[in-house]
Amino acid sequence: MDQEKKNTAPEEELMTEAAPAEAVEAPETAETAEAPEGPAAEGKKGKKKKSREAEALEACEAEKKKLEDRYLRLMAEYDNYRRRTQKERENIYPDAVADTLKELLPVLDNLQRALDTPCADENYITGIQMIRTGLEEFLKKMGVETFGKAGEPFDPNLHNAVMHIEDENLEKNVVAQVFQSGYRRGDRILRHAMVQQAN
Repeated sequence: MDQEKKNTAPEEELMTEAAPAEAVEAPETAETAEAPEGPAAEGKKGKKKKSREAEALEACEAEKKKLEDRYLRLMAEYDNYRRRTQKERENIYPDAVADTLKELLPVLDNLQRALDTPCADENYITGIQMIRTGLEEFLKKMGVETFGKAGEPFDPNLHNAVMHIEDENLEKNVVAQVFQSGYRRGDRILRHAMVQQAN
């Protein structure tokens, strides 16, 4: 009997010694410590996501502003181009008309010289007079006016003084003699009058 008690005693001691080992909890591993769960982890992920979205939004706004500036600059350049071309188009016809009329003025001068030359043939003189009259009427229809007469005030914008005289019978700064008539169409001077200026 004593031997049986002795044999069972050590087995019971081993049982009591092994029991506490099973109750010991396993320590936390590195993976479980680094991966916290719950609202804190979700908050960190949300902040990272929001910051990326904010950066993307700022980049989009900067690109939008750049494109708007480029668009406004392009529209301003186009507006300037449109105004310039419209002005050029408006000036093409008056310039062409003025250039054409300028070329006719020497013809009119030559007809006047032919009339001033003594000639015994009355028919010839009548024919030249008719041509000159017809050309003058055409110029009037085109809005051309003649200027430059003796006695009118001298205007450097209209007259080209090629001579100067002192004459007590004439007023100061007037046209004494006209060598070549001047012509204008509206505000455009086709040819300045060639005159002699007095006093």
